[in-house]
Amino acid sequence: MMPCLYTFTISPFAEKARWALDYKGIHYYEKRLVPGSHSPIVRRIAPCTFVPVLRDARHVIQGSSAIIGYADARTPERQLTPADPAERQHALELERWLDCEFGEPVRRVFYSYALNHRDLVASLFNQGGPWWGRLFCRVGYPLIANRIRQMYAITAKNVAVDKDRVTAVYDRLDALLARRRYLVGDRFSRADLTLAALAAPTWRPPQHSTRWPPDDLYPEELTAFRARFANTRTREHVLRMYREHRAPQVDDDRADVLGAAPPVSLPALGGAG
Repeated sequence: MMPCLYTFTISPFAEKARWALDYKGIHYYEKRLVPGSHSPIVRRIAPCTFVPVLRDARHVIQGSSAIIGYADARTPERQLTPADPAERQHALELERWLDCEFGEPVRRVFYSYALNHRDLVASLFNQGGPWWGRLFCRVGYPLIANRIRQMYAITAKNVAVDKDRVTAVYDRLDALLARRRYLVGDRFSRADLTLAALAAPTWRPPQHSTRWPPDDLYPEELTAFRARFANTRTREHVLRMYREHRAPQVDDDRADVLGAAPPVSLPALGGAG
């Protein structure tokens, strides 16, 4: 049974899982779900409703960090987790810190502005997804947007705090990257992968599997937020990690679509890990 990876197209946590599997040369196919209608599908196979989820003949692995561990265990070559105990601990700590202090705040800032622009969100949500996804977004978009705001606690106060948190992350990483080529040790690891995947929606690297919408679809607030970090070492590191360690995603046949009937109601959204 070829492993199946359940994702959202735009999810940076799903990109972490895709990248790990691709980097390790593990063949899989991808089912891209539409946020807001994915819960019944994921709930049938996993204990929680967030993506990514990887399912093979014997395992169900939920969460991007667990999927990186699965990839390392399945294919010993090109380990993403350092073998040295101190470097291993450092990489895992950096990954957890980036997930919490960078991935989640960036996601909240992004949605706080993007959700006011349905065409942008629909374009990002529906690439490679089910045939009914665009209709679902068109008809149910207000409900989807409101549920996302509730799920991620998107408020003006939280977003203001998150902007400061993201700035602090860029400052810390810029200082770290001034002294080294990689975040941990002298080679690419799960820490570099995590940073690059979580920052990808901001910097839109061409090696990503997402076809990024044109600039004019992005609101001015997101463009201004992006410009704050345009000259950072962290941005350069993210783009270099994609150039050097992420093969271009050209095999569209690998992405499957769910041909199930359109949902008749809006299930609860899950998180992303």
